[in-house]
Amino acid sequence: MNDKIIEPSEIIVEQADGGPKQNIAHANPWIRCIARFLDYALFFLLLLSTRAFFHGKIPFSTYEYWIPFEFFLWIPIEALLLASWGTTPGKFFLRTKLRLGKRERFDLMSAFRRSFAVWIRGIGLGIPVLSFFCLLTAYNRLKIFQITSWDRDDHVTVTHYPIGKWRLYTAVAVTIAATLYYYSEKNSGLFG
Repeated sequence: MNDKIIEPSEIIVEQADGGPKQNIAHANPWIRCIARFLDYALFFLLLLSTRAFFHGKIPFSTYEYWIPFEFFLWIPIEALLLASWGTTPGKFFLRTKLRLGKRERFDLMSAFRRSFAVWIRGIGLGIPVLSFFCLLTAYNRLKIFQITSWDRDDHVTVTHYPIGKWRLYTAVAVTIAATLYYYSEKNSGLFG
């Protein structure tokens, strides 16, 4: 018997203009991943500016070889963005919407809890080998159950609206370019 329990995390919504409903019922792990890493890439550029302002040294940089602090520092910023605007730049650009129950925006504590859970369970603290296995597990769970463990825990609904290919290509290009630039500058000795 091949019974699967599917936990729906996506919904069908009616367009704001009263038009026909769009079927957006399938989870899209790639769009979610690209949106998250676009957020990280933009944040990396902000960190690069901060490092330049402080002449290469910022708090926690001593420990960044053990746990990449960039991902940890994103947690409170993402929580503030979700609580105040209801989205992050990457999610906004790739038209991905999060809802906590029936609320449009997260309260600060729920947003912080979700961001922290993604840091631990989703990207494995940003540690390369651990991150690979965490991302693979989250991908498989999302494909099978249509929901991630952190979204299930807090009853978060994730909705993907249709996007043009130009958004996807732009997001991927910016993510790759900004991340490569950040790590090349970080490792060049300019900030160390």
